[in-house]
This record gives sequence, C-alpha cells and structure tokens, in this order.
Amino acid sequence: MLQSDLLNLARQGDPEAIALLLNRKLQPRRVTVRVVREDRCLKILLTSDRPLEKQAFVRFLQQQISGLEIRSLDCVKVYGQQQTETRPAWVQELSLPAPPPSFLPYRPPYPSRQPSKAIVKSSGAIVKYSQPNPQNFWQSLCSFRFSTILPYQDVFSTELYRSTTVRLLLFLGVFPLLVNLFAEQATLAQTAWLLGIYYASIWGVVLYHLIRPPEFSWGNTLKCMLFTTFIGIPTLLLLQRFPPFSNLYQAVGGGLLARMVGFTLGVGVLEEICKALPVYLLLLRPRKLTDPQTSAFYGAMSGLGFAIAEGAAYSLRYAFGLSRGEIGLGSYVAANTMRFVSLPLFHAILAGIVGYFIGLAAINPSRQGAILFIGVTIAAILHGLYNTFSASVLGPFIIGFSIVLFVSYLRRSQQMQEAMEQAEWRGK
Repeated sequence: MLQSDLLNLARQGDPEAIALLLNRKLQPRRVTVRVVREDRCLKILLTSDRPLEKQAFVRFLQQQISGLEIRSLDCVKVYGQQQTETRPAWVQELSLPAPPPSFLPYRPPYPSRQPSKAIVKSSGAIVKYSQPNPQNFWQSLCSFRFSTILPYQDVFSTELYRSTTVRLLLFLGVFPLLVNLFAEQATLAQTAWLLGIYYASIWGVVLYHLIRPPEFSWGNTLKCMLFTTFIGIPTLLLLQRFPPFSNLYQAVGGGLLARMVGFTLGVGVLEEICKALPVYLLLLRPRKLTDPQTSAFYGAMSGLGFAIAEGAAYSLRYAFGLSRGEIGLGSYVAANTMRFVSLPLFHAILAGIVGYFIGLAAINPSRQGAILFIGVTIAAILHGLYNTFSASVLGPFIIGFSIVLFVSYLRRSQQMQEAMEQAEWRGK
C-alpha cells in the first residue's frame, strides 16, 4: 500500500491503517500496537516486554493522532500493558484537537514586493492586486501579546517541572555552573567529587535507558552506590596490604606477563568483587532479585559509585603532577577527561556484567557458585587486559569490546533467563 493511501485511510479513522503507521515507529522500540474502533471511540493498546513509561508514550501518541486530524472521532483511549501481565498497567484518554471550521473567510494571497502583480486565471481573466499599506514598526510590535512571545505562565507552572526531560535538562545544564560558583570556596577534592557525581549521573541516565530494569528503585540504586563508595573501597584498600593481593599488586611493576597476572588476579578480581558486594549482600542474599536486567543495572550503579571515588582520587594525583611539572597541561586535561568520562562507563559496564550473572544466579540457585565465578572471571579478565594495554591502541579496543559484550548480554537476557529456569527445574 502506498504511503499516501495509508495516510488517507488513517485520517478517515481506519484502525488497521492507524495501527500500521504506529507500529512502523514503535516496533523498533520493542513496542507493539493494536488499534480497535468502537463507533466514534478509538482504543490503542501498547504492549511490550518492559514497563512502558506513561508520560512519554501518551505525549507521542497525542502528537501522532492530532497530526492525523481524524474528524470522525470523539475520544481516543490509550492502554499500556506489559506482555507478562493480564491487565493494562495504565489507561489515558487523549485530548483531541478542535475540528477545523467548515468555512474560512477569504484572504487574498500575500502580495509580492512589487507595487502590483498580474495573475492570469484559468478563465483567461486578469486580476491585479495592489500592495496594502504596511503597518509601521511600533504598531507591528504592539500587535503581539506578551504572553505569546514570553510564555511566563508555563515557565512558572509546576506541571512543566513534572517532566523527566525538563528536570534532566536543568540538571545537565545548570549543575556545572553551580559547581563553578562553588569551586572558588571549595577544595580541589570537593570539586573533583562534584564533577565525578555529575558525569556519573549522565552515564546513569544512559545506562537506565539502555538496560530498562523491570524493577527499579531509587533506594536500591543509592544503597549500591553508597555501599561501594564508603564500605567497598575502604575494604579493598585494606585487603591490598595482605597476601596474596599485596604480591599481585607488586607484580604490576614487572614484565608483560607479570603485569597481566597482577592486573587480572590482583586488581581485576579485587575491584570487581568490591563492586559486586552490594548487589550480592543487599539484593541476592535477601532474595530480592528476579531477573538479570535489574541485577545488571544495580551492578552498573555500584560501578559508577566506585568510579566517582576513584576519579576524584586520580584527579588530585594529576593536579599535583601538573603543579610539580611531571605532566603537561594537555596530558592533564586528557587524563581528567578519561577519568571522569570514559573510565566511569567502563567500571559500570564491568560491574554490570557481574551483576547480570548475579541475576542469573538468583534464577538458578543450584548452580549459584559456578555462575558467580564465571561473571567475576569475565569482568576481571577484561579489567586486567585493559590495565595491561591501556597505553596502546588495544586499550580502546578492549573497552569497546566490553561495551558491545554487555549489550549482547542484555539482548539475550530473556533467552538466558528461560535457560536458567529450565536448568533449575531439571535440577529439582
């Protein structure tokens, strides 16, 4: 069917045509649309394997249905439902725009800049339009309403700030400016911590929309980040002083093989266990995990908490190196950018991989130990390889591979979850 024919049918209120248009735009987002019409009421059902954000989808459908200008409808109802549920999670009725008037007063075409213009009509007659007298500048300026050119009522309304997008834009745009004002009275460490929190927040938003955890909680998110920052890292620093970790940490100063062993079995294993601890102790042990995606998200948040503390510490080290002339200004800027931007994502990805396997262990507890071992081993190897080859072109390649591997795990999460459930059932 041609696009023009499909649009014409949709504007006439044909439910199949409307469903086809909406599915073309929403199926790439793993959302399926069904449309049913009952007399002058249109019912739209959105289904997905993940919870659907009501505000975003209602706003999207409001734009799409309003753009079609369907005159034969009195109401449009939208239902959002997860595939695993039997009933819609939410229902919202859209507000339809007022139908256009059947008669519009005649307005001559806007004149050209010439004093007059001759137009030859199909009947052969010639019609001339003369240029009307233009208003002066002040009259034109006064013809605009103040509330139209400056919608102050919207700016000061609380409804606008309920939008997640508006709040996110305000945070991303204003927070660094506030840090700059605060920096004159703050210490270097305080400024570094604030910048670390800022960049970690950006990655947190990105990872949330990538993972889409079925069970999200601000409380659990903060618990995982704070546990790693204030309990996990001090524990890690303590364990570094005792064998065998102290020996493995000393090995990173040796040859290539010694560095690889030290960075993998020492730094990699210890740091990945440190980041996995809050997910294991606060969520897996109390049996609060039911799927690998949620566990992967909380693991990634724990990784960001680790990266905030580590980034602040390294930022201080780079600043002292710059003041002593040990590194150049360009290297200082590049190193700080890497610590605040790239490496927080890498820490989050590695911790997310371990978290993913923790979620699988929650589904298949009879093989819990083996599953946790696999997850920590994969993350520790990637961590150790990057630390070993970070100064070469292999460093960016390892981080890129880790990101793609994490996305692959997320794409296969449903399949892996079913496999773990079947293995647990067979084990019983």
